[in-house]
Amino acid sequence: MSDGVLDIRIVIEAIPCLIGVLLLWKVMFPTSGDAQAKARTNPPTVSVVVPTRNEEERIGPLLESLRRQTVRPHQVIVVDDESSDDTRDLAQRAGAVVIAGKPLPEGWLGKTWACWQGAQASTGDVLLFLDADTWLEPDGIARLLDLYEGQGLLTLQPYHVTEEAYEQMSAFFNLITMASVGAFTPLGNRIRPGGAFGPCALCSRESYFRVGGHRTVRGQVLEHVHLAKEFLRHGLPVRCYAGRGIISFRMYSQGWQQLVEGWSKSMGYGAFSVNPVFSILAAVWISGCFGALSTLLRSLWSVSPMWVGPVVYALYAATTWRMLKGIGRFKGWASVLFPLPLAFFALVVARSLVLTYLVRRVAWRGRVIRTSGRR
Repeated sequence: MSDGVLDIRIVIEAIPCLIGVLLLWKVMFPTSGDAQAKARTNPPTVSVVVPTRNEEERIGPLLESLRRQTVRPHQVIVVDDESSDDTRDLAQRAGAVVIAGKPLPEGWLGKTWACWQGAQASTGDVLLFLDADTWLEPDGIARLLDLYEGQGLLTLQPYHVTEEAYEQMSAFFNLITMASVGAFTPLGNRIRPGGAFGPCALCSRESYFRVGGHRTVRGQVLEHVHLAKEFLRHGLPVRCYAGRGIISFRMYSQGWQQLVEGWSKSMGYGAFSVNPVFSILAAVWISGCFGALSTLLRSLWSVSPMWVGPVVYALYAATTWRMLKGIGRFKGWASVLFPLPLAFFALVVARSLVLTYLVRRVAWRGRVIRTSGRR
């Protein structure tokens, strides 16, 4: 094979990698991640709303982080959705206002119903919805208010802290979640985001109720994506950021079953809920990752130069490492052996699509969530 053909081949195989880099440019090359929060003499009052269901083992770090904030929350509202553990008592001992969630109405999902009840009980100028497995840096609320700028909806994908080896399998779920919203290209907030993030969302109380809040997305598994669409429909901006240095979480810490069940409940819907342009571009990048492995394997027994496969594979491994560094605490082997978490991602997405559109039900936290089978 001539050098010219080899050059073209490498360029072609590198194009999907370049697409991935552009989709996650601001994750790989952050410009303001270490900026300090602005000093505030009269910050708005912030009501924190935490929907919970059996979160005894996860909510402690969040409640502790809220006590340490440089901008103290006006109130912390924990909405207990029929927990069978000590979530409620733990939250009360930490000083939170605990609301016993009312029975789930027809057409609502657990999280949307809990968020709606918490918002109705709030009195702050700003609402901050946080998942129970998140925690904030000491200046987290101050930093969120700086990013918010007083309008629209602000959502952050928390920095993913991992501890066990199996948690490395979440790598590509995080990458695709962030790439598919289209908020991390070199253009940043100058283009309209194609989605939003659920673990951390902030908006004014006035705008929340103006757009209808979680009541308008009560039956949506990906309530955050559809809530963002409601804000945009009302002419209000939506901003999405990476949470490194502001907010972190540890997802699915209870083993493989929880990991598979957790990602399965949302990825099927996610494939069709965000902007299709960004979804297609993310799919092209993922196909390039699979192609890099195929090229490496072919080079082992091909008559073409053996260096082509390793070069292409190393390119994808290096960019994957740089991406993962910006989104979570992932081990180096998850990048070097990226086909492993990639294959796991593909299998779980396939499972999620089957459950969502064929079986038409997914399970989460002891509940069966029935899906419509429609996009």
